[in-house]
Parts: sequence; C-alpha cells; structure tokens
Amino acid sequence: RTTPPPMPHPLAEFKESENEWQTPMSKTCCASPGYCMLSCFCAPCVICHQRKKIIGEDGEYRCCLGFFPCCDYKCAPCCLFFEAFCCCGLAASANRIYVMQRLNIKTDPCDEYIICCSNVMQIASCCIRCFTDNERLANCCQYAADLLFCASLACMNTQVNYEIQNNKITQGTWPQLGKPLPMMNKAEEGKQDGADENKKENEAEAAQVEMA
Repeated sequence: RTTPPPMPHPLAEFKESENEWQTPMSKTCCASPGYCMLSCFCAPCVICHQRKKIIGEDGEYRCCLGFFPCCDYKCAPCCLFFEAFCCCGLAASANRIYVMQRLNIKTDPCDEYIICCSNVMQIASCCIRCFTDNERLANCCQYAADLLFCASLACMNTQVNYEIQNNKITQGTWPQLGKPLPMMNKAEEGKQDGADENKKENEAEAAQVEMA
C-alpha cells in the first residue's frame, strides 16, 4: 500500500522568491495605522474590498481564489460575503498568497511565526475548553486567542494593502486575475511608442531620399 504524498504548504513555493514585503506584519500598525485600525474592527469588509479589486469587473469568483483544494469551487459572486464573514482567516490568507504569487514576494520568517502563534493559540484554547472544568481559565484563553487572531488578521490585511500602494510594480493598482501587471502594460505601451517613432523616422528618411 503506497502512502499518498503530503499536501504542500501554500507558502512553500515562495521561500525562494526574489522580492520582499514593503513592510513586515509586525510593523504594519506603524506603517499604516488607519488602515490597520479599520482592518481590526471590520476585517470582513476589508477582505471583501480587496477580493473585489483582485477579481475585477469581469473576473470569475472562486472560493478562496482556488488556493485551498477543499475550497476550490466556482460559486456565485454573492458567496464572497459568506466567505469573508464565516472564514475570514482563509479569505485573508488567499488574498495575501495571491499578491505574493503575482509580485514574487518571499515569505518573512517573523510573519510566519505570528501566524503560527495565532493558530496554535486557537487550538490550545479549544483543547483547554474541552479538557478542563475551569470555565474562567477556558474563557481567558479563548479571549486571548481571539485577540491575537484579530490583531494578526488586521496586520495581514494591512500588509497586503500597503504592498499594493507602495510597490513600484503596482503603483497603487491591484493585480487582477488573468491580467498582466500594470508595469508590464506600461512597458508594452513604451515599446509600441518606440516602434511608432522609429517607423516615422524611417518614413521621413525615405521621403528625403526620394526628394534628393
């Protein structure tokens, strides 16, 4: 009996990427305090706004952008509301992974520690509630885990938005599904303009030769 290969971690492919985040998660509250505060108290709305920017007007909605095999379904656009409110952690992670993929950003060790710590706290709080009769202890652990999750989620959303606003490639424009990056469009336009100028110069030289 053969053992199936282990499922790869969604961030494993980014360890060898060339670029770095404009700001780590640990410094997002100072880099963009207003957006971080908004993300802390209204995370689902921020997630929906970011996802709509990613999908665009003519894009197709897919649960968690198809990054997680268990959620790889094409759904109606209204399902984004339920994804952001019921699975805000996965939804925010999908947005973040998409930006890392498009901008070739490598993982930050400190960011991974923060996310891992938040996940461990959630698991620990559930275990404490299941295996202890101390209601006060269970509540304290649950509150601490929830606070850490909200803070981590706010930092994650703020990091993604700060990257889009300050990255030289995007220059404030969100990369959309199935479309080239803004800098690539500008480069193509520059090449086309250069080709048109060369064509005009060649036509002018040919006209001068005929007149001579």
